[in-house]
Amino acid sequence: MRVFLILAALSAAVVAIPFNLPEPAKLAFVLNEDDFEDYLDTWLSAEQNKYANETSSRDARSGCTFRVNGDLGQPQPVYLHRGSYLLPNGNSGQIRLNTGEQVYVACTGSGRQLRHPNIIGNRASATATCVNNNLVSGSGWLNGNRAFGQLTCSTHSQHDAQSTNTRCWGNNIVIRVGFIVNGVFHPLYWSCFDQQRLEVVYVWYQQNPTNQVFQSGVDRPSWLAGSFFPGVAINNVYTQASQRNMIASFVGNDLANRYVTSSQFLARGHLAAKTDFIYATGQRASFYFINAAPQWQPFNAGNWNSLEQNLRRRIGQAGYQTTIYTGTFGVTQLRNQQNRLVDIFLHRASNGAMQVPVPLYFYKVAYDANRRLGTAFISINNPYYTANEARNLQFCTDRCRNNNAFNWIGWRPDRIDLGYSFCCTVDDFRRRIPHLPAFQTNGLLT
Repeated sequence: MRVFLILAALSAAVVAIPFNLPEPAKLAFVLNEDDFEDYLDTWLSAEQNKYANETSSRDARSGCTFRVNGDLGQPQPVYLHRGSYLLPNGNSGQIRLNTGEQVYVACTGSGRQLRHPNIIGNRASATATCVNNNLVSGSGWLNGNRAFGQLTCSTHSQHDAQSTNTRCWGNNIVIRVGFIVNGVFHPLYWSCFDQQRLEVVYVWYQQNPTNQVFQSGVDRPSWLAGSFFPGVAINNVYTQASQRNMIASFVGNDLANRYVTSSQFLARGHLAAKTDFIYATGQRASFYFINAAPQWQPFNAGNWNSLEQNLRRRIGQAGYQTTIYTGTFGVTQLRNQQNRLVDIFLHRASNGAMQVPVPLYFYKVAYDANRRLGTAFISINNPYYTANEARNLQFCTDRCRNNNAFNWIGWRPDRIDLGYSFCCTVDDFRRRIPHLPAFQTNGLLT
């Protein structure tokens, strides 16, 4: 039935003018986790194509122009420019280089090799020099001036997740995720991780106008535990059978079967979204469990997804230069057979300790240090609270409600089944959730 609905939606979209697909939130109760992610990828690809058609064609200019969507191959190398990740120009979705400007391309990980129809010899990395349009040269390794987008790797570039000596809130460890090129670690995002509770406190990363256009058509890889869940088969913890059994241990079998259904179940919810990263390499690196927490699936597909997509677009359109802090707080509760609210976890350690809490709150704090503007966006991760219970869990004056400056969010904040949602000033947020590092704001980021 789900596959039929997806195909029906796509078929309707193909003949529609303009090309429109139903918003993902409208399918929150129809699709399972994998089907929803497949549909979301299709919807986002269509949105990216519409944006590209509206905003740009290849500029008539000297130098090179590579489109994020259309000119980059896969399996993809890591692209470095002047020692950092290569970035598009603003929110154009185009990478623009002057003639003679260089990009370092690297297939990271043991045994990986660059591939190109016109490559000379075997190598894992090389310097590509802009010639014009989409053509580059490679002294000693590329035969003639060739298309940059035909540079691929023998297999996907390897990303790494490494513990650091840095500590975050609660004296928890900081894990960095990124790529190692010639012995240098290039981070994409960082995770504040509680090793005792197996809980992601928060993740942080940069989000700027360059992130508005991201590479579409990137397959989702398997989720990775890294070395951070010793002795715990964390992917199995998220299966519906496992979560139903664990929830039954708190509320009994009958209630567990009512709570975990074909449409309401706990998914592996990204904190830093896959499409918060521009290139295929970064998107694949988002699939670590130290970047995930249990989300009820309609919440994941509903208000949380709306916030992810629309916040990224707003940052691009407004020209904000932000750090995003996205995390979890508290433990959600369900009623047991005695009608008492009890905390819900997805794993019990051999010593009886509760691990992998199901969060009560998910949040994103967007902070522009140059402007000293910031806003905290919060959603309640529980479809089974009553309206009064949800409202009582709102811990600040909602700065987004009835505020035209936040019309871009596009969420339905009173829908408890999609995630009851509200916004706070950063100061009000800190009074309830103490996770963030120190910084000052002078106003809301709208």
